[in-house]
Amino acid sequence: MAITGKTLLTATIGDPVDHLQAPESMGAWFAEHEVDAVWLGFHVRPEGLADFIGGLRALENLPGFTVTMPHKHAIIPLLDEVSERVRRCGACNLIRREPGGRLVGDIADGIGFVAGLKDSGVTVAGRHLWLVGAGGAGTAIAWAVADEGPAAITIVDVDPARQDRLAGAVREAYPAISVATGRPDLKTVDIAVNATPSGLHPGDPLPYEPAELRPDAVAVDIIMKPPVTALLVKARGLGLKTVPGQKMLDGQLRIYAEYMGLAPRG
Repeated sequence: MAITGKTLLTATIGDPVDHLQAPESMGAWFAEHEVDAVWLGFHVRPEGLADFIGGLRALENLPGFTVTMPHKHAIIPLLDEVSERVRRCGACNLIRREPGGRLVGDIADGIGFVAGLKDSGVTVAGRHLWLVGAGGAGTAIAWAVADEGPAAITIVDVDPARQDRLAGAVREAYPAISVATGRPDLKTVDIAVNATPSGLHPGDPLPYEPAELRPDAVAVDIIMKPPVTALLVKARGLGLKTVPGQKMLDGQLRIYAEYMGLAPRG
């Protein structure tokens, strides 16, 4: 689609942004659904975030934007309103600009992750999910997965206090779910999820050892670039079902557009 003066501007803000898949994926989604908009990557360092957000308030042809590392927490006090999901997760990755420059935030990581699992034929209800990583994305995933009614969730993080806080909050809100921390017996795990940055760079250690999983377990990675991480390469070599990070993004595309009021024609 040709870019004109009527074309709307959307973006992902992060530091860095060279690994982003959203500009390509959302660009294809816009073209498929005949939405007159473009999606860019805005490289914004932490020290410039507040000034940059202030400038976006004045941009009338900006319906919204998303946020990635390391700004998912720092963006919250710069917004006018946030959803209950944001308050629960302590992170925000989706912002809508309303008339007058008012900014309203939500988080789509978790619900997009669940949508990606469902699209891959993976159900969470009644199963044991092991979540490796309790940062912004991991926290959103934990809450969204809990909404699906799993039998158990085990959470591990390099920061024990962070993993314990998340597990305690989910356990309190969902007493019917068995919520534990640390490294479980991997033979009891149905779905193992990497929600850490480990795998973004060559030589990164595996976040977990897929060979220790049951043959019918599912290995999931939320990293989108590379599209097939070392973890998934090894898991596939073992014959395990895998779900790549692109599925999580694919699950978020319509969520992004609808939240920003970009209704598709088809």
